[in-house]
Amino acid sequence: LTGVPREQRAFQYLLAHAIPGDPRHILQTFDQWCYHCEHLSCVGPVKGRIVERLLEERAPLRVLELGTYCGYGTVLLARGLLPGARLYTVEGDPRHAAVAEKVIRLAGFDEQTVSTV
Repeated sequence: LTGVPREQRAFQYLLAHAIPGDPRHILQTFDQWCYHCEHLSCVGPVKGRIVERLLEERAPLRVLELGTYCGYGTVLLARGLLPGARLYTVEGDPRHAAVAEKVIRLAGFDEQTVSTV
């Protein structure tokens, strides 16, 4: 109705409510948005714990994410990486990629940890 895409509205919510540089809080705030405002297709906290466990068990040095969307999964994955590990993430929709890039950087991850394509 406002002409602002849902993904951009979610990012604006993050800017207003999340603690910059705190990936855990970014994810919690994303979850609040999805549960109370508008639905976004995100991993969520239940599946997120499975992803976190797999990252802990496997301790990969490189991860490839196909389909960044708004960056929720990217923040979740990057948060679980060991120091020096790298995440490569690919998003085909330039509008979603632009939002994801801002979310990833808001969470505190730099280009040395997360590379967006």
